[in-house]
Amino acid sequence: MAKDICISCGAETAYDFETHIDVRIGYVEGVGQLCSSCYNKANGMHDHLEHFLVSSHTVKSTPNDMELGAKVRKLYYESKDNS
Repeated sequence: MAKDICISCGAETAYDFETHIDVRIGYVEGVGQLCSSCYNKANGMHDHLEHFLVSSHTVKSTPNDMELGAKVRKLYYESKDNS
């Protein structure tokens, strides 16, 4: 599936084009989708990661809560390093 493009910087966002706007973070109704970096800048969050996405596959395929927590924490730090 094609990813939506950030209306501010032109980067590919984390959301598929078909993802409903009600479940997106950083969607500006009537304008379009912001990437996480532009969304954070627009909301004054420059130095830390406030939100990140975890795929439903990760949650569904990891029934052990402790193991899921470890995966989520790893994804958080990977996302923080890439932002």
